[in-house]
Amino acid sequence: MLQRLSINQTLFLSHLLLVLILILGMSYSRYQTEWTTRVNFAAGTAEGALVPMLHDVSLAVAGRSYSKLLMPQKKAQFHNIEKLLFLDIQGTSDYSNKDYGLRYHRSLNKVWRSNVTQQEIDAAKAKTQELVHAQKHPSNQQKTRMQKLEFLINKSTRDINILQDSARLEESTFIPWQFPAIPPGKDYVLSYSEQVFYFKLPLLNRNGGHVLAIFDASHLFSLKKQIYDALIAEAFVSLIISIVLVYWVSHTLVEPLRHLARQMGKDVEAMDMSQLKELKRNDEIGVLARGINTLTLQTQSQMKLLRHESATDALTGLPGRNSYAQQAERFFNQTRAENQLLGIIVCDIDNFKLYNDTFGHGRGDDVIKSIADAMHDAMRSDDLCFRIGGEEFVALLPLSDAKFLNIIAERIRSSVENLSIPHITENGIVTLSVGALLVTPSAKKWTYSNAFDEADALLYKAKDKGRNRIAIGTLTPHVPSSATQEKGNLSETT
Repeated sequence: MLQRLSINQTLFLSHLLLVLILILGMSYSRYQTEWTTRVNFAAGTAEGALVPMLHDVSLAVAGRSYSKLLMPQKKAQFHNIEKLLFLDIQGTSDYSNKDYGLRYHRSLNKVWRSNVTQQEIDAAKAKTQELVHAQKHPSNQQKTRMQKLEFLINKSTRDINILQDSARLEESTFIPWQFPAIPPGKDYVLSYSEQVFYFKLPLLNRNGGHVLAIFDASHLFSLKKQIYDALIAEAFVSLIISIVLVYWVSHTLVEPLRHLARQMGKDVEAMDMSQLKELKRNDEIGVLARGINTLTLQTQSQMKLLRHESATDALTGLPGRNSYAQQAERFFNQTRAENQLLGIIVCDIDNFKLYNDTFGHGRGDDVIKSIADAMHDAMRSDDLCFRIGGEEFVALLPLSDAKFLNIIAERIRSSVENLSIPHITENGIVTLSVGALLVTPSAKKWTYSNAFDEADALLYKAKDKGRNRIAIGTLTPHVPSSATQEKGNLSETT
């Protein structure tokens, strides 16, 4: 029966069956529903533990009262909130308009003030000293209140200890979490990378404030792994069934298609489909194979043509921007790996826009061709020269001695000057400005992009100095930091 079906019908039916098996096996929608439900439940449980204490916290913030929230009972209440890792209470007092700040850290099992200032500590100490002084030198009225005075001294001493402990904890405690922005309309964000919930709940007092809380969510990700394991098991069963099905039809339909697919997976230029037996088939596979063969031959022909056109600048015959992009960085890295000196020369035709505006773009193209020929003749056989823009050229030179950079750069500049192409500039002829950069093996931390920027900066220095000249610089071994300007190693040749 299978052989009586067309290739399209057979592929459709077999792939439809495979898709149905995979859909039933993976049950993606079930995973999404279960994961979302568990996340919402965990978030609701955490938020439900925070909400009951908002009233007490808001009252404390409104009256700027720390004593109740710093009591051991309150710390125990915080510690008993399951999976609470960190709590940060921030607000403004309703009566004094002063800031309020309190933090709890589960790992430290500590509650402390987060906004203690040295002024507060000094004021508390001064108050305690006044009380001590009053105790030692009581007035007649104070003698009748010595017991109350002793209580106030003890309380003031405890307050100082609390302030000092809070300041020490705030300074020394490392908080590994950074609260993200919580979208409007939501109270929490689940961080997948840190496996925690971030909550931000508003306070109820008049001047407002908020409670920032972090809850451990690692248990959710353990559940996620269980879901993944179940899905993988189902996918494995589906895969076994699919393999049996594919094996059943492979000898008649799928194997020839696989053969063609393997050929298509090769590099186009390396493909040779002339010996494929599928070319001789008379069914749909034969039509497909002959079509692919024709398309491959056409593509190979077009790629040869395009490679030649993209690699060569059509106007000058020099390697163009595409060749530059492919070769420059590789050449740069290779010379440095071999501990060779390298020269980067960036050239630009002076006042070329003025030349085009005056004499026309046709004659401008002739100038570019002439300068390209002059540069090519001025360079050595192993030097690389590219035209990377309208009037901009780049040369890369392997150097056995640093002095050759200046020699070749000057040869390029003077060869253009010697063309004596008339121009309406001050020089009266077309000239070239050159930026030449020496890259030594010690400049290991420089990338080609950084080095080119330095050479380009030298080109602009040459132009700023009056054009028709060379600006030469050397890279330092240091990390790129405009070395040619900072080290004063820029030299110029006219």
